[in-house]
Amino acid sequence: MVKFLVTQVSAGGVVFRREKDKILFFLLGFKEKKIWCLPKGIIEKGESEIEAAKREVMEETGIKNLRLINKIGSINYQFWFKKTRIDKTVHFYLFETNQVETKIGEEHDTYGWFTFNEALKALSYPSEKEILKKAYDLIPKKDLLEFMEDKLEGKSNEKK
Repeated sequence: MVKFLVTQVSAGGVVFRREKDKILFFLLGFKEKKIWCLPKGIIEKGESEIEAAKREVMEETGIKNLRLINKIGSINYQFWFKKTRIDKTVHFYLFETNQVETKIGEEHDTYGWFTFNEALKALSYPSEKEILKKAYDLIPKKDLLEFMEDKLEGKSNEKK
């Protein structure tokens, strides 16, 4: 059995949007495997982490209207693929959108918008659950407080 070690560096995103009095997070899935995950993919030559994260999110989710909030952090994991051990690092960024319509890429066969607790429960990988927790903490508190106050007062969440 031949064994090789390959290092991969990827980037991805946690995408959220505000709907009524909720913050919703976008997850991708595989129905048959019952797996839910965050959008991510390999950084292409000459591409920055941020550029790759945005490109991968757009390709995998169909969401084009993305506002970068902040870098969330990185995860590292290993897996085997065709007798090759892959050592993978993924850098995650937090993006906000107001786009509801999506068109997922060919890699996944389902998607959903989840509340924080629903997303935390649905995500299949513990490291991605930790990224989601960090992402939630990075959502601008001022924006979140204004959003909640406007909802309590019955105001629209439209930005002027």
